[in-house]
Amino acid sequence: MSRAAFLYPRDALTSTSDPRDNAHMKGFRGLLFCAVVLACTLAAGAGVVRVPVAFNVSTGTVPGESVFVVGNCPELGAWDPVRALKLIPTNCAGSTCDWMATVGLPEGKRIEYKYVFREDCPTCYSNTANVTWESTSNRVVQTAAGPPAPFPGKTIFYYSAWTNVTLVYHDTNAGWTNRAMRANGPGRNAGETLWRIDDLNNAGDTNLVFVFTNNEGDFDNPFGPGTNYETPLDACLVQDGHVFNYWPPATVSVDRVTSFFLNATNLPGRTVRVYLPRGYDSNTNKYYPVLYMHDGQNLFENMGAFGSWNADTNAQQLIRLGKMREIIIVGIDNTGDRICEYTPPDCDCDVSIQGKGDHYADMLIQELKPIIDGTYRTLGDPWNTGTLGSSMGGLISIYLGWDHTNTFRHIGAFSTAFWRCGATGDRLATDARRDFRLYIDSGDSGNFTFDGLALTVDARDSLAVNGYVFYVDLDHVIGYGHIHNEFWWDLRLPRCYLFLFPICDEANSILDTHAYPLRITAFTRSQGSNRLAWTRYQRRKYRVEGVTNRTLSGAVTWNPVGESTPVESRPWSDLPELVTSNFYFLRVIQESVSGWPE
Repeated sequence: MSRAAFLYPRDALTSTSDPRDNAHMKGFRGLLFCAVVLACTLAAGAGVVRVPVAFNVSTGTVPGESVFVVGNCPELGAWDPVRALKLIPTNCAGSTCDWMATVGLPEGKRIEYKYVFREDCPTCYSNTANVTWESTSNRVVQTAAGPPAPFPGKTIFYYSAWTNVTLVYHDTNAGWTNRAMRANGPGRNAGETLWRIDDLNNAGDTNLVFVFTNNEGDFDNPFGPGTNYETPLDACLVQDGHVFNYWPPATVSVDRVTSFFLNATNLPGRTVRVYLPRGYDSNTNKYYPVLYMHDGQNLFENMGAFGSWNADTNAQQLIRLGKMREIIIVGIDNTGDRICEYTPPDCDCDVSIQGKGDHYADMLIQELKPIIDGTYRTLGDPWNTGTLGSSMGGLISIYLGWDHTNTFRHIGAFSTAFWRCGATGDRLATDARRDFRLYIDSGDSGNFTFDGLALTVDARDSLAVNGYVFYVDLDHVIGYGHIHNEFWWDLRLPRCYLFLFPICDEANSILDTHAYPLRITAFTRSQGSNRLAWTRYQRRKYRVEGVTNRTLSGAVTWNPVGESTPVESRPWSDLPELVTSNFYFLRVIQESVSGWPE
């Protein structure tokens, strides 16, 4: 259902007053309708609006040494040189190069940093014995601030049969504290109440940690590290131990895994396993992004001869906390021809045998994806479709994203087997930049030449030179002490999930239709170029409508005032729109999101 903001009688408007406080508005409130980035990306699970900052320093180095940047924020290692960000050498003349990288840093922040010199080799990244720091004072960059939030802090709604509820939460300034919640109306069932609390911490904070108590020693979630609720959402509903950014049904179905056999045309048939998230069976009006994962035998809980990724339980926990989008995961079993199927066609998978990655891609895109989209409620567009794998599965994932970007735009590549097809890594530097979001990682220990660390870093460098921005459309991770197996891929999977499918990629109808719904914030009168501003929320589109009549009646015709706005990429904004002087009344409509429960 679309939502409408307040109606505006043109002659009552001024450039400075809030129309909701204007006495002339009071008579019109009974006529209101009942319905009232990607700038946001993830680094290690925290949703934040990011500003690209270019780091560039021209300096000489000795053989085997590279330049890193380290600073006072997590993106720059939080002053830990082991986790400093390696810069990429360009325009080299002898031993002197321009060292560069572009990093997405949180907006409105003062970042202090230094450049450091470190050894650069697969066995060196975890070693801080040979680190040389700049001797100068800390360098400083101030990122531009975004628009102020249209609300002071975070809001939580909570269904409970308790007769009183207190929220115990971690306050940004005061540490652990508690506040009483207030009744906000009846709950879903007899004897239940909907509780509410507002103004928690600051709007836009990356994580709110909390639990509920009835003040009689009972907690609805075990109280302690690792068991508390945690979410980056600015408004949420907690129901039956789960955090939501929309109003779910009274009973939410549990997640489950189903399977079927795919009879492929040009490749062997195989089992396909489908993970359906919480609420899929009860939210019949909701549609879901899809992640296609390779080596399906090893993906889900209690599966796999070599161990499991626990792809289902990892997703389940992040979704439960309102950190990750509810997604469908499709696990495609491998076959005895795994190496050839996962090898891109510009490399041989064996002596004089061309890789069959193009055939595998055709199977996914032409045969499997139509079945998934036809059977399940999916968001089938490229920006809601991803692919992920490890080792050879990482190699085929990068190939799929690079050569089939019109299908896959969320790519996860773990411990990628670049050693089996160097041409795939080379193309990351020589081909035109693709429009996708890529997570890439490796361990630094064990077999496969330290889990392919050196080749993965080379690929990461090529991507950075090709225009990718760290923490915006590229995330690179080194797993210190990690080797080439499912145990470590399981451990690194949550960060990948949060980068590829963050909760901030969705609308938040708890926030924008219930906690702080749409309202018009300003109107500036100017002959021929009036400006109207209102609260805009992430993933929403808006349209302005007007009435040319001098009086408002039930028979009036609302006419569009220009086109609908683009989908809002920021968590919030209030950019004004030009409005002509032909209209005596104006309203703003917040449009519904297709496939999204309001």
